[in-house]
Amino acid sequence: MPNNQILTLRETTALIEQGDLLLIAGNQDLLDQLPAGQWLGGTIPYFMSGEGAKKDLNRLFVSNLTQVAASASIKSYSTQEFEELLADRPKNGFSYIALPVFSEVHKAYAVEINQYETLYDSPILGWITGKDLDASEQDDQFPAVYHGPTATCLANKAVLMHIELPETQYAEIEIYNPYEQANGDSIQFLEDDFSAGEVLINNEKQNFAHYCRAKKIKGQLPVVANYSGALINIDIERIDEDRVHFYGPVSRDQVYHWAKDIHYSPQAFLKAMPKEEAITAFNCISIYSNFQLEGEQIGNYGGPFTFGEIAYILLNQTLVLLHIQNK
Repeated sequence: MPNNQILTLRETTALIEQGDLLLIAGNQDLLDQLPAGQWLGGTIPYFMSGEGAKKDLNRLFVSNLTQVAASASIKSYSTQEFEELLADRPKNGFSYIALPVFSEVHKAYAVEINQYETLYDSPILGWITGKDLDASEQDDQFPAVYHGPTATCLANKAVLMHIELPETQYAEIEIYNPYEQANGDSIQFLEDDFSAGEVLINNEKQNFAHYCRAKKIKGQLPVVANYSGALINIDIERIDEDRVHFYGPVSRDQVYHWAKDIHYSPQAFLKAMPKEEAITAFNCISIYSNFQLEGEQIGNYGGPFTFGEIAYILLNQTLVLLHIQNK
């Protein structure tokens, strides 16, 4: 993976200063020290690389796209600028997006972006930023994205790197889901939201949090909907007294089922994962923890473990790969 490496702050700074085009993930105190340049950044200290899956608070994960791009631009967008965000995508290339977890722009993108008819006109992929899961509540760090050209930390904007490819090439997004849909209870949500109270279980109204506790569901398995053949996971963040909270929005237009039980181990995840190289990749932090991937070599690709994955729409517990193909 020559273009995907875990680097020191000094090594990363040197690449920025020589004008390289970079995607950078890492702990906030490191990202805050980077100079302005051609980079997009996001807070998360969990990486998959040639060193294996690991948390690293002292170094940065860097994907170098300098040799890939014919040209590139990096811009930030608010929740009112999704139409512009989509229009700015290159005609032949791809756009890489980063959004802070549970920010208004994250929630708005997740709920609204599928309403735009142009969404699938050009590849868009990226991830939701987070922070160290072991950090104390008193820690002053927060999920953020970085607009590299101004070295600005943003808590409620999307940052995109729009990359134009040579005319002889095109971008292709590939997704891998380790889960299958079970045939048990059907779950229908009554609103499009990141949490749920009352739901329909097998067409009967129940409180979803009460149902989960009665079923002894602790949140490892996602709920899964079939979107015209594509299985889309929604990951549970936490179960409160009367509401269940998710890492992505549930849809009232879909019927969900729990994922099939799975034996959580590195082997259970790795056996179905691709072996080919990718330009860059990202994976879900829940997969990292649930499948016990610490120290494991994931594949011939690298990237961060994230708090949500974007392959056009928001995904959960999914591995996403970016390939550049010749026409």
